Amino acid sequence: MATPDKIPIPQSAEDIAPSWVQLVLQKDLPGVTVTDVDVKGLICEGDGNLSDIIAFDAAGTRNGTSQRYSLVAKLTNLTKPLENFGLEDYPQQIRLETVEVEFYSNVVADLLAMNSTDREIQAKGEADEDCPPDDSLFFPKCYFAANDPISKVSVRVMENLKTRGFSIKPNRLQLSRDEMMLTVGAIAQLHGLSHRLEVRSGVPLSKKYNQSILRESGYLSMDQAYTFGYVYGVQLLAAAFPEKTDLVARLKKFDAKSVLANAEKSPRLKVLNHVDCWVNNIMIKYDGDTPTEVKLVDWQLVQYLPPTCDLACLFLCCTGWDVFHNHRDAILAHYHQQLQQTLGPSESSGLKSYPLEQLKADFQADCLFGLVCRMIRLLVLPADQDLLQVVQEIQDWGVI
Repeated sequence: MATPDKIPIPQSAEDIAPSWVQLVLQKDLPGVTVTDVDVKGLICEGDGNLSDIIAFDAAGTRNGTSQRYSLVAKLTNLTKPLENFGLEDYPQQIRLETVEVEFYSNVVADLLAMNSTDREIQAKGEADEDCPPDDSLFFPKCYFAANDPISKVSVRVMENLKTRGFSIKPNRLQLSRDEMMLTVGAIAQLHGLSHRLEVRSGVPLSKKYNQSILRESGYLSMDQAYTFGYVYGVQLLAAAFPEKTDLVARLKKFDAKSVLANAEKSPRLKVLNHVDCWVNNIMIKYDGDTPTEVKLVDWQLVQYLPPTCDLACLFLCCTGWDVFHNHRDAILAHYHQQLQQTLGPSESSGLKSYPLEQLKADFQADCLFGLVCRMIRLLVLPADQDLLQVVQEIQDWGVI
């Protein structure tokens, strides 16, 4: 990762020049020389509420060989009010950006180091099939991430996943069973590697990253916006299903801030959670119609929570009734299998002894957390019969 204090932060696409791109790339790619940059312009497959995503190609040489890199610069103007979220103050916005910058600058390096340890062991012939795969894992490669407190602009320079064949689901379509299988595998990697990092370092991640991403970050730093979003979401559900007065009355009893705070304060074992796993933050690669690989993007809300909080958010925000009701057990079992595989054979406690049946029970309990996440998004993920059936099943469990 490049050193932020030696690399200026671009204020716009006009600042993305060959000399700047060379500074960004040379830490990870020593010997690179960038001779030309072709800025493609804005690409925003998602909502584009927070940032401008600027695509560009960089051409040059490295060690005497011609090279071409397809990249994106994620630029955020931190003075732009987040009116869509009910936020208009700079401190709330800078926290979001700080979370993602710190995730890519610090957390990713730790997770990659943990994964690299496994690869080294595997190369020596001391590992078995339980080791995580030799891959770039579940996030895009990031070359540079930094905030500029003076200009109030934030930047992340990452690989362009779109040119590698990744895309988000069009029109916010729900994930299929197979797409969910891939996505929970990525979440299992995040959870498993973060847990191993905590076990091996002997330091709780809540303390390790206390001054960066886990203090005043994530949902709890936006309690005003999410309280507003939940209340408005329940109103939208009531308007969509006026006959469901009892269900709406039950939902009105919950306070979003308390639900999120209770998850953070839970005495259960915790791991790093993405917390924002909905369709616009999941990029999938296909071979024909078959999903083959997934990457999770937008890491502004990373939190230290029980693992089933991520899973509840994913199911409530990304699946319809068929996947939720008919394939949930198989998907949770796949997550559990991938989690154990990521943990590897050397771990003997913590998540390694987390039984599948307990995970299923925790998932049901944390569906209230997932429901809060979905209510907040009803403005962009409208209420439909699928959601109603899912919520009614959760009600039958006694969760609401």
